[in-house]
Amino acid sequence: MQVSHVSNKFLSFGAADRQYAPETRQKHRDCLVSWLLPALGSREIETLNITDALNIRNVMEGRRLSGARISSVLSTLKALLKFSRTVLKLRCMNPAEIKLPPKPKPLVKYLTDPEIDRARATLNPYRFTDRRTRAMMELILGTGVRVGEALRMDREPFDRGVTEIDIIGKGGKRRTIFFPQWCRDQINVYLRARDDKHPALFITAGDPPQRWSRADVSRYFIQLRERAGIDKELTPHMLRHTYCTHLLHSGADIMFIKELAGHADIQTTARYYLGVDKRALEKLVNDRVRYGESEAVDRMAIAR
Repeated sequence: MQVSHVSNKFLSFGAADRQYAPETRQKHRDCLVSWLLPALGSREIETLNITDALNIRNVMEGRRLSGARISSVLSTLKALLKFSRTVLKLRCMNPAEIKLPPKPKPLVKYLTDPEIDRARATLNPYRFTDRRTRAMMELILGTGVRVGEALRMDREPFDRGVTEIDIIGKGGKRRTIFFPQWCRDQINVYLRARDDKHPALFITAGDPPQRWSRADVSRYFIQLRERAGIDKELTPHMLRHTYCTHLLHSGADIMFIKELAGHADIQTTARYYLGVDKRALEKLVNDRVRYGESEAVDRMAIAR
């Protein structure tokens, strides 16, 4: 069976059976269309071997693509081969033969409290689009949801005044998110400015309104960064990092951060939020020193 035919079945399977998140389905589709199908689309999938994967990797490296992009393309190829072997029962190469480039240690960037205050002060409370941006900003700062999860939310729970909801996140993982009072207040300010009946929580400003898109969200956050004079990237995902980092600064256990952020694996949480927080490390060391000192004093007292 040709790779192009397997790809169509793979994408349909991901949407219907595996229920991949829209972002995951789009990532696979993009990797297939941009790299895998042009190189391998006409090949019989049973004839692929490790050399084909290495050739694609070499071309991408020659064009100086990022390690993340190379990993994404090769991961899609591995998923395609796994689907072919386990679902279609085709005799093709083992995806475990394909090795991904090592992941660099992530550098977590987040907003400081003064930067958050500057961004808030920049938004005009009497402009609909600014109210919407503020509501999105407070939702992510208050709950740590991914932007795709926020865009899939409906307004109905907020109209009912609920303080928590269950959502289905990345990889089909279900979790409960809790809305702080200040977060609900800003969302209600935004909702009171609406006179439409659209069920989506976040909508476009045009008539008729549509559910707000990820690309449009990015544009407004770029504008917010410029208006607030923030000299670092300002994105919804950075706000998610800010949420998790503030939890860490407040002394939250890494397991709680994992659950609240919706990470499937504790290693993901640790990779991002352990070893990057100097304040947490300093506190850990100082606490250990104090413990050692008190333990020594106790032993001296016992000796006396």
